[in-house]
Amino acid sequence: MAKLFGKLFAKKEEEQEAKKSTFGKGLIIGIVIAVIILVVALVVIFGGQMFGKKAVKNPAGQTTINAQLKYTIVTSKSCGDKCWDTNLFFDVLKQGGVKEKGRTTVYIEDAAGKKLAEQFKITQVPTILVTGDLDKDAQLKSFFTSLGETIDKTFVLRQVIPPFVDIASGQLKGEVAITYITDTACKDCYDVKLHETSLTNFGVSLKNTKTVDISSDEGRALLKQYDITKVPTIIISGQPEQYQSLKSVWATVGTVASDGTYIFTSLDVMGGPYFDLAKDKLVKPAPATTTPAAK
Repeated sequence: MAKLFGKLFAKKEEEQEAKKSTFGKGLIIGIVIAVIILVVALVVIFGGQMFGKKAVKNPAGQTTINAQLKYTIVTSKSCGDKCWDTNLFFDVLKQGGVKEKGRTTVYIEDAAGKKLAEQFKITQVPTILVTGDLDKDAQLKSFFTSLGETIDKTFVLRQVIPPFVDIASGQLKGEVAITYITDTACKDCYDVKLHETSLTNFGVSLKNTKTVDISSDEGRALLKQYDITKVPTIIISGQPEQYQSLKSVWATVGTVASDGTYIFTSLDVMGGPYFDLAKDKLVKPAPATTTPAAK
């Protein structure tokens, strides 16, 4: 496991370039991102064998470990389909071979939900409470430790992914709108929708998206408002700062406007041609150099 993490996290002197490459290619390796997303990547890579040496094969050929867990989803009735999908968390454990004993949902607007929020100091929902065999596997225990804390033999998920509801204010936090800015006149420019993979890997919700061409009135207004000189590109408005993984890398690939909007400016990392409006010419980035993988 130590060697694995050694490969996942680049050395400090390589971090900036690794972050740029990560955003451009939509990869996870080489950057510290949201813990849950990292765990998902590990599960996919190791086929459900990440949770220690106790794992065994069941008759169906799937990996299992000696642990059974019961889940309680604490959420808000105002979430609907706007909040983060808690199935992501359950899928990680399921792929890791953990057995589910049961699952219930309570709402913070109800008495039971209010009681749990007070008892476990819950400030953001949806979140998840877990009981059962929390300590039967060392790496399973480490997994929980990295994502939250255990109170009264109940694990409380603290690493909540946006969008979420802030209980104190009742507001939905982390909702964003993504605008793809294109130039239909540039037939050789890279496909701006390549950004979708990168944004998904950073946990950004892609529910509110639109495409605007620079030849339109709205497109010209956006170019002027955000001083955009290279296209195609993307801007992220709303509350992108709530995505800590994205926030940590953005300084290496873009700028932040006075209104909090994120503007992608490092088009070279996308690997494909783009149009420089200031110079009125097509730019073809040099092929990216590769760094030998750490052993």
